[in-house]
Amino acid sequence: MDPLTHSILSSHCCIMFDNWSNVVAAVVGLAISYLAMQFAFQPKVVHFTSAHHPHTTLLAAHILTPSPPQDPKNPKTIICYDPATGRHLASIPAPTAADVTEAYKKASRAQEKWAQTSWEQRRAVLRSLLDFVLQNQEEICRVACRDTGKTMIDATLGEIITTCAKLRWTIDNGEEVLAQDYRAPGLLMMYKHAKVVYQPMGVVAALVSWNYPFHNTFGPLISALMSGNGIMIKCSEYVAWSTEYWQNIIHTCLAAHGHDPELVQFVNGFADVGEAIVSSGVNHITFIGSPQVGKMVQLNAAQHLVPCLLELGGKDCAILLKDADLGQAIPVLMRGVFQNCGQNCIGIERILVAQEIYDGFVAEMEKRIKTLRLGSALEDGDGIDCGAMTMGTQSDRLEHLIQEAVSRGARLLLGGKRYQHPEHPTGQYFSPTLLVDVTPDMEIANHETFAPIMVIMKHAGAEDALRLANLCPYGLGSSVFSADKKLAEEMCLKLKVGMANVNDFAVNYLCQSLPFGGVGISGYGRFAGAEGLRGLCVPKSITIDRIPFVKTPIPPIVDYPIKSASKGYGFVKELVRFAYGPAISEKIMAGLGLAKASM
Repeated sequence: MDPLTHSILSSHCCIMFDNWSNVVAAVVGLAISYLAMQFAFQPKVVHFTSAHHPHTTLLAAHILTPSPPQDPKNPKTIICYDPATGRHLASIPAPTAADVTEAYKKASRAQEKWAQTSWEQRRAVLRSLLDFVLQNQEEICRVACRDTGKTMIDATLGEIITTCAKLRWTIDNGEEVLAQDYRAPGLLMMYKHAKVVYQPMGVVAALVSWNYPFHNTFGPLISALMSGNGIMIKCSEYVAWSTEYWQNIIHTCLAAHGHDPELVQFVNGFADVGEAIVSSGVNHITFIGSPQVGKMVQLNAAQHLVPCLLELGGKDCAILLKDADLGQAIPVLMRGVFQNCGQNCIGIERILVAQEIYDGFVAEMEKRIKTLRLGSALEDGDGIDCGAMTMGTQSDRLEHLIQEAVSRGARLLLGGKRYQHPEHPTGQYFSPTLLVDVTPDMEIANHETFAPIMVIMKHAGAEDALRLANLCPYGLGSSVFSADKKLAEEMCLKLKVGMANVNDFAVNYLCQSLPFGGVGISGYGRFAGAEGLRGLCVPKSITIDRIPFVKTPIPPIVDYPIKSASKGYGFVKELVRFAYGPAISEKIMAGLGLAKASM
């Protein structure tokens, strides 16, 4: 390790625990203050218990060889298995197009009543849902782990905290965001009230990815319910097993409050089911997936003029300038790369490191990554850092990307291939990988891996880092690490992305007041924040007379039939000057012209 890096690491590591203690103390203090303020006004929460949850202890289950979830002998059957162990979970019949149509009709009928509910009624449902998640977070995590192969820590961070954050923000802010929005009417319409009313679209759809099956379904659901919509949710066939549990949670919650559970429809299935949903009559589509599939969804939706929100993944970069706090940045970047085994749309897929600290940074990462342990969180005990790959069909593609980079000069220091687990030979694992000296012309610098692969690139300064980062066609999230926060923020503004963090990774998503989405081939549209809630509404513009007995008159000079076109034109020309002329003198002259034209 070079002396500069060693010095920085040593100085920061020795104060890391003190800093962390201060952060914890501050957060706890703020939380206590917030709870004290809220205690006296805490609304009553209706508690409910889910009537069914799948068994997550399956030691006697049949072991399957990893394969796509579509049964080749019966293409209408979804084969569900645990990616970490290969254990068979269930075989589920995929719905037909007729089933999708019926699901839409049920949601549509329920939505007509739901649209009439008050803000407090909607909040009450979300409060009960938040209460259930808090009381049952371990069971939710275990189900998510069994269906995806992730660890309990990854599930808590990606499924529970994110969902709780969205629920809390929506409960606290949803009404204010969707309330009638009064706007300035302008000089000519000064006698009018002008406002926007955010009305429900009807039934919306969410076609979501498999990496976080609980959060990816409940995120769109929360926004849909708060905005007065019904929703159809298509879960990926790779996580079909957990869908019944998720559906049971929200159906039981709605029923506990006296609402129709059919308001929310969960649908499993393959591509044909997604196509059927797009054409079923839904009024909006949220799609989370790849650019290739997103384009097909957009094309199909265009045939029915259905608006889309497309979140199509990312190749997020983290830029480290030479003055970055490595004691803080390195643990954050380890989590940014290996959280959920790298299967994150805003995971860190490119780390651009200043040449002055490059060698020391690589050495430290190599030391850490080589100790990572793979396995099943539900069966292998505490000694697990990374879980399995939910899609077992990706190993060939990943190995090709790595070998292509190596053939062009990159150095593979660790991993680079699928991992054969000694206890779970049919589990779907990929070795934690460290690939360095990557350049922007390599395939792996431009294609999302969605895997436990740390890619490190070298830059020669802030401008060079920006140039390298912006060469990638993806533009979802990003991070810049520097002691100079002003410079880091300036760099964030120059990155071609939808989201950026200074000295951190992905925390923008825990700030649920912020919109989430990207640019380039990462898609368009935003969910989360005010933009996300309003995006599920029809923004209806309305004007109302402000002053009693004052209504819009049509001056006789321009009333049909027009007596003199030339005088009428002179009148409206002066009216424009009077309303929009910037100078007082011009307005006075225009007023005189109006009077003259009216004679």
